[in-house]
Amino acid sequence: MESAKLQNTIEGIRRYYPVSDSVIDRLSGHLVEKRFPKNYLLTEPGIRNHYIYFIEEGCARTFFLIDGKEHTNWFSREGDVTFSSTALYHGTPALEYVQLLEDSRLYLLPIERLNHLYETTIEIANWSRVIHQEVLLKMQTLRIDRLSLSAKERYEKFVAENPDLINRVNLGFIASYLGMTQQHLSTLRGEVRF
Repeated sequence: MESAKLQNTIEGIRRYYPVSDSVIDRLSGHLVEKRFPKNYLLTEPGIRNHYIYFIEEGCARTFFLIDGKEHTNWFSREGDVTFSSTALYHGTPALEYVQLLEDSRLYLLPIERLNHLYETTIEIANWSRVIHQEVLLKMQTLRIDRLSLSAKERYEKFVAENPDLINRVNLGFIASYLGMTQQHLSTLRGEVRF
């Protein structure tokens, strides 16, 4: 596959680890390009998913449905990878939904193939280790922020760290991610100007 078609994916991979061109070429030989429409569900609870998804164009969110209410816990965009964590780590059905928020162009990599690359390509194993440790730290920070920052401070931090998502993502999804109601977030948006 041509590297030019994978520009965001390659930049996203190298944001975490300096994977060489030869390893990128090897990885790209296993990727399958697919286009999906807005609102398409890549993963659904109870269904085992067999892929990880590199987002070349588009945006997604991960959420859980608890007592009939959606709880967004992650956003992914160009250069990011998204997947069902239970499928990747344990080969079991998903617990979460991964929903596309825009028409998207993705590269699919079978989890089975990724596991083989971990065993045979140290750069891919190191990339995965680093990206997972960074995600773990971010999730830990999000939890601490919910316990220690005011709603206004959480919103200001989100805007500072994700300025590109503010006009791309539904306000209700952002509110859920920040642990507040959409009405409260609307009020905060009126108070906070960037």
